[in-house]
Parts: sequence; C-alpha cells; structure tokens
Amino acid sequence: MYKHVSTILIITFIISSCGSLVNTPVNTIQEQTLGFHEAIEDSLKKKHSEEKYQSLAFGKMKVFKPDAFLSLDSLYTIKQKYLENDDLRGLNESGVEDLIPRYRAEALKEIDEVKYEIEHIYQLEKTDSITVHHDFFVFNYKDSISMISPFYQFNVLKKYKSLFYDYQFNQHFETTKNYYLSDEELEFLNFFKAREAELIGTDQLQPFMDHTFHLMSLVKKSGTVDFRNVSRKIVLEYYKELNKEVIIESIVNLLALERNDKVIGYELAINWRYDLENSKETTTTFEFSPYLELIKVKDLN
Repeated sequence: MYKHVSTILIITFIISSCGSLVNTPVNTIQEQTLGFHEAIEDSLKKKHSEEKYQSLAFGKMKVFKPDAFLSLDSLYTIKQKYLENDDLRGLNESGVEDLIPRYRAEALKEIDEVKYEIEHIYQLEKTDSITVHHDFFVFNYKDSISMISPFYQFNVLKKYKSLFYDYQFNQHFETTKNYYLSDEELEFLNFFKAREAELIGTDQLQPFMDHTFHLMSLVKKSGTVDFRNVSRKIVLEYYKELNKEVIIESIVNLLALERNDKVIGYELAINWRYDLENSKETTTTFEFSPYLELIKVKDLN
C-alpha cells in the first residue's frame, strides 16, 4: 500500500538518521521529486541517445512502504496534533516521544522495502511519426532507479503532432485561434481519453488513437466538436476517397442510437447520385460507433 507524499518526510528523516550524518541537509519533498524527474530524464537521454527524446509529463509520486512505517506514521500524527494545539504537557504525558525511537528502529529493519513510483510520459521522434510512451519508474530508498515498467505506447503521425499536444495538455483545438479551451472541447477530450484508458493493453489502442487525432483534424475544419457537423465531414471525406464524382442532394441529421438510455452509436443518412446525366438517386446510411468511428455503410436502394 502507499501513502501520499506528505508522509515522505518521515521516511526521509529515518534515512538521514542512519549512521553519522551530522550537518547533512534533508531534502524537501519538492527537491526529492525534482531529483527523481532529473534522474528519469537523464536515464532516458542516455538510453535513447540516437533518438530525439522529449519529456512531456510526470504523474504524482506514490510511496509504497511496509507496515512498520504505518505504526510510526500514527505516532508522528499524534505528536503533530499535540504540537499544533501547543499542548506540550499533553505530549509529554502521552508517552509518544518515548515510543517513537523504538518504532523507528523497527521501521529501519524494513527500509529496503520502501519504494517510490512515478509515471513518466515522453516521446521519441522518428522520421514520419513520434512514439508516445507511458512508463513507470520505481526508486529505492536511496533515490536510485530500481525498476522501469513500460505501461503502454502509441504512435502519432507527424502531421497530427500539434493535435496530440492539444489532446495531451487539454488545449483549444477547434480553431487555429489562441482561445481558451471550451467546456465542450474538454468534454470531448475527456470522453476520448476515457476510451484510451479502456483500450490500454489491447490491439485496438493504436487504431483508436489514429482515429482520435484524425477526428480532431476534422473538428478543426468544422470549427466545432458537435458530432452532427463532424459526421458530415466524415461522409464527405468517404466519397472523396472513392474518387468518384457524386452530387449529394441532402443529408439527414445525425441520429443517436440508444439502448437502456445509453448512446451505443450514431446513424446518418444521405441522398446522393453520380454526377452523370439521368443518374438514379441513392439513399445510403452511415453507421458510427459512440466515438464516430465509421462502422458500416449501406445503400438502401
């Protein structure tokens, strides 16, 4: 189990108490965290010296520690409450100060089991794409990297690199203007990021990320994240890729397909004909996933 970073001070104090460390400064939590970040970045720069490494983000540090530290935590918490209440008499009568050295000694026996974990997101640049990595780095109590656990990765075509940064850092992408992120854009990004998380470890992740960034490019062309507008862009793109001259007579508004009050997909119908004299009008339906992935195209006549 782990505690939040506020409990790191106890571990740091214990470590600094090992041996004769007179006048040795104790790092703050912020200093220790920054030190971990630098160690991770230096490690990756050396490992990928022939690739263009770029640090993108770090997750919150988690601390994993054995049970002996939990008891010690409780004593320090009790002591802190007495000090906050300026109750030195109560602190002396509680006997907490006498118990701390014994519990600290027990914790020292298990100091090797103390681990720090940080998730790091970074990119490696290739000729036509970048690879985005999500890795976990584990440090021991000596602040040295003890293990690296790759979590997942995906590729981003270079033409979508700026859109990936918008996606990753929650930035405005509907237009080329330097606007703040709208509530609708944030809802869009959170919706797709939730799906990204669901697909971690599956072979569906890469196709979905490809679709996401392409869809964001269509959003930019539409000037809105409204699926009704973006779905029309998908349809127009579909016929353009067929390399056939067609005339679209009408497009029916996007219809949400629901089951048990949950959207399970969308459907769009269009009426069109070939750009030829006396060509017959055809009605075609386009079926989409909840994420506007084109699933099926069907001619009705």
